[in-house]
Amino acid sequence: MGFNRFIHPLNSPSYEEGTKGGEQNNIRHTEQKAKYLKQKVALIQTLEILRPDNSGFKMTLLLFLMLSSGFSQSYWVKYGWQAFNSAGDARILALGGAAVTDFGTSVSPLFNPAASGKVGIHNLNYTHQSRLAGMINSDLLGFPIQNFSRPLNLIIIHEGIDQIPDTRNILLDFGLDGVPGTGDIGEGNGTLDEGERLDEDKLAYFSQRQLGLHLSTSWTKDTFEVGMAVKTLFHSIGEHSASGIGLDFGVLAVPWKNGRLGLTIRDITTSWQVWENGTVERFKPTAIGGLSHTHRFEDLPLTISGMMNIVWESGGKSIDDDINLDNHGANYRLGLNGVYDNKIALRLGRNAIGSTTGGIGLSWENLSLDYAFLNEPSGSGLGVSHMVSLAVNSKWIRQYVEKL
Repeated sequence: MGFNRFIHPLNSPSYEEGTKGGEQNNIRHTEQKAKYLKQKVALIQTLEILRPDNSGFKMTLLLFLMLSSGFSQSYWVKYGWQAFNSAGDARILALGGAAVTDFGTSVSPLFNPAASGKVGIHNLNYTHQSRLAGMINSDLLGFPIQNFSRPLNLIIIHEGIDQIPDTRNILLDFGLDGVPGTGDIGEGNGTLDEGERLDEDKLAYFSQRQLGLHLSTSWTKDTFEVGMAVKTLFHSIGEHSASGIGLDFGVLAVPWKNGRLGLTIRDITTSWQVWENGTVERFKPTAIGGLSHTHRFEDLPLTISGMMNIVWESGGKSIDDDINLDNHGANYRLGLNGVYDNKIALRLGRNAIGSTTGGIGLSWENLSLDYAFLNEPSGSGLGVSHMVSLAVNSKWIRQYVEKL
């Protein structure tokens, strides 16, 4: 997570390595830049086939691709967009986040932009998360933007972590004799040695804040629903700050009765964050494929849906991977959703880190309420996570306000 990598970009080993080498490094960067440009031209040609008939969309995409390849001081990282990766409503996260084929709520486009045009009547969604025994708190608000010729959906995410200990200045690094300025063994080496002390009065605390915006749209191409989303992230940690942008792409299909197939490619053009000193963090694409099927009982007002997602990150292996292929890894997510009389739902799932998830949902004509429970990562001792979601019919609220 973001707070686990509190290294300023200027002090990062990968940054230092990227700034050495003089002319040789510049030549290598030029070659890499040419390679990226060729890849992006191919991507534009592919998206030209799928794009909606909108020249503004094409110009926005072209501008983004040009900007994302124009920075000279950059390096690849895996973590930084966790505010988006861990977001969702209680209904989806209770199902392990296996939602690449999900549609019907204003949060669904976060998992597949192709669902932007399939938002149901409970279209105004608010979710609060308290993760890892209250260490991390986040809020999400999702809603469709109406009165446009094309469906638009906006999701706003805020995540905050407070009281993060800053121990950088508490070491009295005086060496084995504990006296400053003697030059003895261990003095000034940045390590707590025998005879050295920690000054608790210099212990400070800082916070991390992430604000994300996710704007998506979708259109029909043959028998497929195709979607695109642009996302932005504003990140502050201590005295440092960054901002970034990325693009997600998604496809939905219904190849058989009550069955769905979906594909989402997050950060399809590679996304990035730019820190206040100009350093750029780059993020490689993640592909998520999935399928789901719903069975409706004829003699009972009961439906059961099962879903599975496979998540493949091009950034390399991870300790959470369930599948390893050479230098790449993948993990799977599972979900099982039972709904009785369209009013009561019981949910069970397995998320990307292998934790068990569960939840319950209650639904009325203009209102639904959901709760999710996420077990802690195995053996971590970090505590469980809870979240509550409220979804309402915006027209119902407007009618109520008009009567006041």
